[in-house]
Amino acid sequence: MKTNLPDFPFTNYAKAELNPFGTHSSAKSSARKYPRTDLKTFTHWASFPEDIHRAVQSATTRANLHSTPFTVEAPTKTTFVENEEKLRAHAVFALHNPVEEVLDKLGVKGMFTMPGGRNVAIVGDPDFSWIMNTQSHPKVIAEYKTCDTLSKQSLDALQQIYGYMTFNNNKFGILTNWQRALFLRRAETSDRKTLEYYLVELDGPISMLKAWVGMVLLAEDDWFYASPTISPPPPDRHFRNSAATWKERKKAAENVQEYHMLPINNKYQCLPLDFCLCRFDLSSVRCGEKGCVVTARLISSTILKNNLHVVCKVVDGLRYPDAANLLDNEARAYAALQNLQGKAIPTLYGFYEVWGILQLLALEPVGNAILEGEEINQSLRKKMKAALQHIHNAGYIHGDIARRNFCSTDSGNVFLVDLETCRLCGNPSELVDEMNEVDGL
Repeated sequence: MKTNLPDFPFTNYAKAELNPFGTHSSAKSSARKYPRTDLKTFTHWASFPEDIHRAVQSATTRANLHSTPFTVEAPTKTTFVENEEKLRAHAVFALHNPVEEVLDKLGVKGMFTMPGGRNVAIVGDPDFSWIMNTQSHPKVIAEYKTCDTLSKQSLDALQQIYGYMTFNNNKFGILTNWQRALFLRRAETSDRKTLEYYLVELDGPISMLKAWVGMVLLAEDDWFYASPTISPPPPDRHFRNSAATWKERKKAAENVQEYHMLPINNKYQCLPLDFCLCRFDLSSVRCGEKGCVVTARLISSTILKNNLHVVCKVVDGLRYPDAANLLDNEARAYAALQNLQGKAIPTLYGFYEVWGILQLLALEPVGNAILEGEEINQSLRKKMKAALQHIHNAGYIHGDIARRNFCSTDSGNVFLVDLETCRLCGNPSELVDEMNEVDGL
């Protein structure tokens, strides 16, 4: 398809329409959940057309390109979709690939990645996130909803994408049902709980291609809402210093048992954590198939106490209910092995949910995992077996013996982590077999 700079006329899109014979529902069949964040204000982003136009013009100048028409590979055939999964698949080849192609011409090399990519350092699992080839943290968050759900569940969708943007300190996001898209920017207001929006229609005066390209270019220039490592916390992002705010901070910490949670009836309650109490170190994020591990600070209730440094095991319970169930199983294992916390397994400081989106275990830092290829000498193997023996003595099987699940501290102590498959032993021979697995590492 022919297009040209700087306006990217691109009208003959491969449209995505609801299948008239489909169920018009999400691909997920789990019970509906309702994310709720601290978002307070939704206001018009009036300067959006001018902002993206300037961004495109600046990128064009830097790349020494001209307005001569050029071809972008893109399909034009209409596709019928039945759910969000098929809408996302359609978006990859019908929009994301052309956007990436144009950005590449402008010298911006990156991609829209989907959940589960191990090369992405992200908290939560939005539909897509834009990352540069040389950097792992996302700069733009994108969420897709089917045409009917964006209209009927728009508040929930806004809360969800705002949550992802907030968790990752992102300034920009895109919420779309293909026919129309809300281009979102977290605003510089006094309480930083505002989203600015601009609505772009598929066949409207602004090309959807230009809007997406311009949005990425804006993010490349200024993607951090507030840098977690360089800039000071923005106003009201965390608690202020007034007497009223100190009371609010103290109450929020008390609501999560001051990070010293105890099991009730052999189970940890999953308590709502005020996100103002939690500061993720985004440079530490390590993602798995369904979730991530990230270091964080939990803010103390008073200035007289130190903040608590923790390792958080995080899952997106809104997107992956099955992963949330596994995390609940892991919390149960920590409750059952409470006497081993701080000895053979990390101390569990809390089991929390954030805004109805994330669920996390806040755990004691226990050093680094034993790497593949790292030498395991006799002394280290003995400590590994001793840690596992503690679990066996309690009548439990760890269930996933691997180097990555043995951590060693600077002082030489060894801990077992990742207890999501931990269970009661059914046969004494299982204990022998699992202990022998340590020799095979």
